[in-house]
Amino acid sequence: MNLDALEQLEDIIVPSAVGWWPLASSVWISLILLLGFTVALVWYFRLRHKQRLYRRVAKQVLQQTDQTNDQQFLIEINQLLKQVAITTYGRQACAHLDNQAWLDFLHAKAQFIKMPDAFKHINQRYQPDLPALTHQQKQQIQRYVQRWIAGHHL
Repeated sequence: MNLDALEQLEDIIVPSAVGWWPLASSVWISLILLLGFTVALVWYFRLRHKQRLYRRVAKQVLQQTDQTNDQQFLIEINQLLKQVAITTYGRQACAHLDNQAWLDFLHAKAQFIKMPDAFKHINQRYQPDLPALTHQQKQQIQRYVQRWIAGHHL
């Protein structure tokens, strides 16, 4: 009887493999979320790149400033900083500022950047008896302006 029962057994039938198509709903949701996240990241970084265009342009202009004439150097530096400040904060906030109020404004918008003592000559830029700036002082001023352009708060 045991032998008859064994002969009646049939081979094991292996079910067919599960195909990958159609995708499960959880996979579709994951793909849609991943696509949305990727689009949002690309949009964010393009917007950020466009918003920081003025910083890149200002840095290029800073590299082209004329350092041979002290008075012209200070005037160009001040004009560049004013343009950046007006672009960032608006005309009403900073266009009228001059002398110590202008220096205080610059310091307030980038407190973590130490203003060099040589930068205080910016207030004397239109005076005929402007003290001569050394090469090191010009480099300090240029470095400060470059750091201010890159790091001022919005």
